[in-house]
Order: sequence, then structure tokens, then C-alpha cells
Amino acid sequence: MIKNLCIAGFLIFILFGCASNASRTERNNFPEWIENPDTSYPKRLYLTAVASASSLDEARERSIASLSSIFSVNVNLDRRILEVYSEKKKDEQIDWEHSVNLVNRSVLTSENELINVRTAKTYFDEKTATFYVLSIISKAETEMLYLEEIEKNDKSLVSFYQEADLAENKITKFIYLKKCMEIIKIGEALRSIHRILSLMGDTPPLPIPKEDIQVKLQELKTQIIAKIETSGSEKEKLSSYLREVVYQTGFSVGEENPDIIIKGNLDIVPLEFPREGEFVRWELTVDVTNAMTGNTMNTYTASAREGHVSRESVKGRALDKVKEELNNNFYENFTTFLSESYEK
Repeated sequence: MIKNLCIAGFLIFILFGCASNASRTERNNFPEWIENPDTSYPKRLYLTAVASASSLDEARERSIASLSSIFSVNVNLDRRILEVYSEKKKDEQIDWEHSVNLVNRSVLTSENELINVRTAKTYFDEKTATFYVLSIISKAETEMLYLEEIEKNDKSLVSFYQEADLAENKITKFIYLKKCMEIIKIGEALRSIHRILSLMGDTPPLPIPKEDIQVKLQELKTQIIAKIETSGSEKEKLSSYLREVVYQTGFSVGEENPDIIIKGNLDIVPLEFPREGEFVRWELTVDVTNAMTGNTMNTYTASAREGHVSRESVKGRALDKVKEELNNNFYENFTTFLSESYEK
């Protein structure tokens, strides 16, 4: 009797267990890859992302955007240096825009051959009218793209470093080394992504240590001196702003034996208008001379009108605009002028 009861209880347990499993299957009738894409595409070989949306296209875009977060690297480049300090021989120059795109999220905003994003699987849930998409990236295929870009980057880095060593002019040496530092930033970002993709853990090191270039630039910073002379109603403020530009460039400011001479004038003049508020006009002129070569930069001029509620506040707005002008437009003109120091 007891034996029969045990057998009956066991059968009831099995029946309820099967019913429970059947109900779970019915409620969650999804392909396994939605919850666990690694079953179809192992982590060792693929990067994967699953997303859902009310349309197939939106689901695909979301899955690709999810992959982009894996590749996202913040590259804090000074594009002005890369744009201004450019070689004449384009065939020998790194396509840095292409390299930056490879470490920028924007490269993954749509499917393209460049990074080998593919839609591997799709599924439509009729009950919720929801599309599911699995997007994948083959690590082996994509790794080669980044490795090739690293090699191009390194070739350019070595070339500029050699030019810096051969330069007889210390400003020329400085320009080549500054370019090296920007290329290194790209190279480091490319390497950080290659480490994600590499199956063997064989990301190549930089061909030239960044520290070596930083030491050389620091030495040049103490050797290249810029002398600043200012005049006008706001000469103290102008002197301070020009110092910032010089430091941003990487030079020192001094009086004795200057290599660069910067002369600037800044006036802020009140204006009268038949309406409420205070108005001023600011006028800026800057002249730069390369004392080593005798070359002079075309006089830089800028002016504008500002208005605000009080005389003190309108003057502050004007000074802010002058500072912005110097740190952007003037800086670009200044670095363009410095690039003329390249040895031909």
C-alpha cells in the first residue's frame, strides 16, 4: 500500500513538473539567442548585441548602437595641429580622419563593410509585435582592419620622429614632435580597440615611447621663448590672454633672447545708442615675428560690438569674446605661421 502511494505521488510530481515546464515554454517561446547570443556566436570569436523595437530597422539600429559602446574611445585630439602642421607629400601622410573614425562611435551608427557589422539573426514576436535583432562583429576579420591602421599610424609616427631628430631649427623640431604626440593619441586609441578584438593578445606596442617625445617637448619648452608686448586700454588683459595662447602652443614666455615676438593692441571703446543698455566696441590687432628667421605673420585683426545691461557686464562680455578669438582663430593663424618653419 505504501509502495503504491509512493509511486502515485511520484507520477503526480512528474505530471505537475511537465505541466509547469510546458507553461514556461509557452510563455517564453523565444529563440535562445535572444537571452544568450553566445550559444550561437561564442564571445571568444564574436562581439554580439541583441536589441528589440517595433520595427526591424529600428531594432537593427539599436543593436548596432549597442555594439558601438564597446568600441567607443574618447580621443582628445588637437585637430588644429593635425590640420595645420601637414606635410606637402600627401601620399606619405597618415589619413588621420579615417583613423579617428575607427575609434569614434559614429563609425558604428550604421551597417558598413568597414567594421564588418552583420545582422546574424532576426525574430518577430507576434504577440507583442516586437522585432528582435542579433548583430555581430567577427573579431578575427575586424582585428585585421585595426592592425593595418595601427601599422600606418606607426609608420607616420616614426617618419615625423626622424624628421624631428634631423631638424636644425628648434621650432621645426617642436612642430614635428607636436605632430607625433597627436598621432600617438590616435595610435593609443586604435590599440585599445585592438585589444578588445585580438584573439591572441598580441597588440603591438608603440614604436616610440610617448615618454621620450614628452621629454623632448619639455626640453624645447624651456628653449623656445616668446616675448609679449601689449598696448591699448586693456593691455594687461591682452597680455594675460596671449600668455595662455603661448602656453597652449607649448612655448615659454620671457624677455631675454626671444625666438618669437608677439605685439598686440586691445581697445574697448564705449558706444552711444538711443536705447536701454550699455554698448562697447572692441578692436584687436596682433603682430608676430619669428626672430630666428625674420619672418613676420600678417597682422591679425578682429573687432566686434557688444551690448549688455551695465557697463561692467558689457566690458566682461567683450573681454570674453576677445579671449575666445585669441584661443581659436588667432591660435590657428599663429600655428599656421609657425608651420612655415618647416625645412623645405
